[in-house]
Amino acid sequence: MMIKTFLIVLSPDSSLTPSMLAEKAAQIGGIDYKETCYGLLVEGDEEKVIPALEEMRSLDPKRVFYKQRGYKIGDDRICRAKRGGGPRPGYHMLSSEREVLKNVSKALEAGEEEKIPLEGPKTKLEVERLKRVIEEEGGKD
Repeated sequence: MMIKTFLIVLSPDSSLTPSMLAEKAAQIGGIDYKETCYGLLVEGDEEKVIPALEEMRSLDPKRVFYKQRGYKIGDDRICRAKRGGGPRPGYHMLSSEREVLKNVSKALEAGEEEKIPLEGPKTKLEVERLKRVIEEEGGKD
């Protein structure tokens, strides 16, 4: 059994709230969780946590994101009370990442655009051809 801790982050444009995620986590059971201002911290056996994450993500698949977290819930090394206050390590990065999630959600909503097939593999441009292009284009100002 491998204990894993994950961070679930809601896109700012999601209709879900961290409380709604916490309620879902309570219904699922078998995992530890902590509500945060941006989502939820989830911890437990990997075999239980991954399906729980997917179930919570299914509530709003294009606006609920998760990633593995380096610290367990309640770890003293990042506890503000033990460190004397201030933001937690990584909070400012998470705040920046969270703002980008709006754009990620929009891109996921848009779906896949028609893709233009590449015309063969990329090859190196021959030096002589480059010189000809420069000479031809150089006189056109």
